[in-house]
Amino acid sequence: MAKIFLFNPTCEMAVVNGSPSYMPPAHLRGFEQDLSLIPMWLASEDDAILLNEEPPADFISTINNWGVSTPQFITYDKLADYDLHPWGWSPAVHKKLAPFKHEGSSNPMSEWKPEHKRLLSRFSGLDLINAIFDDATSLKNIEIPQIPVEITSLEHLARLEANMSSPVLLKTPWSASGRGLFKIRSRAEEAASNAWVISRLKQQGALLAEPFLEKVRDISFHFWSSAEDLEYRGLNIFETDAAGRFMGCYIRQEPDCSLHDFPFQKSIEQAVELLQKGLEAIRLRDKYHGPIGIDGILFKDKAGKIKLHPAIEINLRYSMGLVNLRLTSSIAPSSSGYWLIKKLKAGEWKSMEEQNPPLTKDSRLCSGMFPLTPPPLIEGYMAFLNLQEASVKKKIVAKMN
Repeated sequence: MAKIFLFNPTCEMAVVNGSPSYMPPAHLRGFEQDLSLIPMWLASEDDAILLNEEPPADFISTINNWGVSTPQFITYDKLADYDLHPWGWSPAVHKKLAPFKHEGSSNPMSEWKPEHKRLLSRFSGLDLINAIFDDATSLKNIEIPQIPVEITSLEHLARLEANMSSPVLLKTPWSASGRGLFKIRSRAEEAASNAWVISRLKQQGALLAEPFLEKVRDISFHFWSSAEDLEYRGLNIFETDAAGRFMGCYIRQEPDCSLHDFPFQKSIEQAVELLQKGLEAIRLRDKYHGPIGIDGILFKDKAGKIKLHPAIEINLRYSMGLVNLRLTSSIAPSSSGYWLIKKLKAGEWKSMEEQNPPLTKDSRLCSGMFPLTPPPLIEGYMAFLNLQEASVKKKIVAKMN
């Protein structure tokens, strides 16, 4: 059956809210609208992307002229049965997609259940870490410094802060990846008196506390869960901003010489095996079918040695990393680079494209700047790809900015 995709990256906020009628704040609705075509890079020709309005015809024509096939684009007045594939699940998206739902789906997420709220939270990541922690200790280059601590009261938080010997990162159970974070730098922070901390603890009922690590690079592991098996889809290397929010992904570029003699490939293979075993141990396939993105980091331990933490976050939803893995199939084998999500003015994009025009080879994207979502008419968010053709790849030669 054909799939229907919907870009709803505020799904975690909708889960916390709990209302089928939830609507994100205006600035986030604008973000969703600007990037609503992101799922087209996940879809096949037979699939559909659900939109509020028809996409710009000139943009779709541009994509097709590159040799890239596009899915169908439908609005809410075109009803048909589809296999539902929102960016992420919530009570609100179930209501929104109800007219397109076919009966008899075997997906455990096909109907919203109260237990899905915990499943779609950072508590699933805590479950995974508990499942793999002991095995991780036997792997030389993989390290999980500490199992996150669940904080349920301000008194508990104050005790933790009083006894801390290094910075601590607080996380809300429900938030988009890279958000809902608060860093306790020292005992003088008085986090238990901070208005943001008090508000989030009251709203969500708990916070998770873990060591703040000296990050070297962000990576993510991607799996697909189904009734039949748990399939590993690939590794993604990406960048975040200073606050930890997603910026973009690298394509066919591996970490550079800053890793020195760290055995990157061997450690990744060990982490994949470890994570696969952990996902089976927590019986995720019984509860969830669909994409799984697990964020990890390469970090420096207290001795200054590079280590891999394989499970900083688990995202039971679609992710930009999975978009990146699918996007690679449209790119010429000799090309590498990165893609970004950025807020731009129309003139900025036009100048970037003129300075670095897009070139294709054998119906594959080869070099230059390629818009992955429609450029803004005045100002807005867009995703764009920056490629270069090179005979030597396998290391990061171009940094995002």
